[in-house]
Amino acid sequence: MAVSTQRKDPVPSDAADGTDAGIRISDAATRVGVSARTLRYYEELGLLTPSLYTAGGERRYTPEDLAHLERILEEIRDFLALEARLDELRASYHAARNATSKKALAEQKATLQEALVLNESLAEQISIKLTRMDGFRAKLRSDAQRCRELLTELD
Repeated sequence: MAVSTQRKDPVPSDAADGTDAGIRISDAATRVGVSARTLRYYEELGLLTPSLYTAGGERRYTPEDLAHLERILEEIRDFLALEARLDELRASYHAARNATSKKALAEQKATLQEALVLNESLAEQISIKLTRMDGFRAKLRSDAQRCRELLTELD
């Protein structure tokens, strides 16, 4: 279960315009091109938590929330596009694997070169993310250790 550290402030009852009150889930979904169900699913996964809720518990999204969601969606789109292109290259290579003409061999070479670049790029992107995650894990462990020390001091 994901624990969110983002604020969940109730929307002020005197907020007259939509900017102070946040954006309704349906409007937020429309703005970024997904369904409200997708936003709720991302919340379940811990990827996105609305910054605001009404007194009745309705989600409200801030412009910062939408910017965060756009970054998530862009990363997903980029990854899926690269994965689709690699699938295309793989199919192209296998379709022409037994060809022996000079042109076919040149196309195979170009296909393999592009696949190499894409694979190396994805591997590098994953390495960067893993490095960031390792740093985040180290910070969490350090923070947990500090909490243990403070708890010991209170005993």
